[in-house]
Amino acid sequence: MVTCIVNAYGKAGTIYSCGFVYSTFLEKKLIYNMKLELKYKTPLEWAVQAVDGIDEFLQDHADAERKVSNMCMSFIAKYPNRHEIIDELTQIAVEELLHFKQVYKLIQARGNQLSPIFHKDPYMKLLMPIFRSDRDLLFMDRLIVASIAELRGSERFGLIGKVAKDTNIAKFYTNLHLQELEHIDSFIKMALLYFPENEVNKRVEEILIKEAEVTESLPWRCAIH
Repeated sequence: MVTCIVNAYGKAGTIYSCGFVYSTFLEKKLIYNMKLELKYKTPLEWAVQAVDGIDEFLQDHADAERKVSNMCMSFIAKYPNRHEIIDELTQIAVEELLHFKQVYKLIQARGNQLSPIFHKDPYMKLLMPIFRSDRDLLFMDRLIVASIAELRGSERFGLIGKVAKDTNIAKFYTNLHLQELEHIDSFIKMALLYFPENEVNKRVEEILIKEAEVTESLPWRCAIH
């Protein structure tokens, strides 16, 4: 379970959240308590299988880090008027590229190179129908799905860290699991800047249920999702 508290202090023009600073016109104190918990828990046996195919998993992980970084930049491109969140989106994009660099080093250390094929994610493909068509509601849904997908990834990084016999792999994924927990809810916090809390909470619950159904239905792969 991830528990997060957002404090937005009443100083005009500033919101402080998870170490990032945003420019905003809000002039009120906001305290939001939220618990994000996956409805379906990945079995430890999945991690055993993934570690057996760790080279394939590393390739998928490298792809995933680039995709998240690209997603953040896509948010900025599609919603340039949402200036309150541009700083954090940029920060996350940079952080994900740093994670990509770390994964790439692990791939190289194992005598491999990046795959020339950028694989599609069946997990995201099955989640796509939940997105609503209205531009604002789609914005909310994309932010919520991003947080939940990050939570799923963090969960699986932790499992890899537990079962990997290679000490470098185990240490890397244990540390990454903890790092990811620090900003799991960042995208949902962004949604709260633009949508009522009760609407965001309701939608989070709906998407968590759908995400559990999707994850449980998918065959196990040496991949994050």
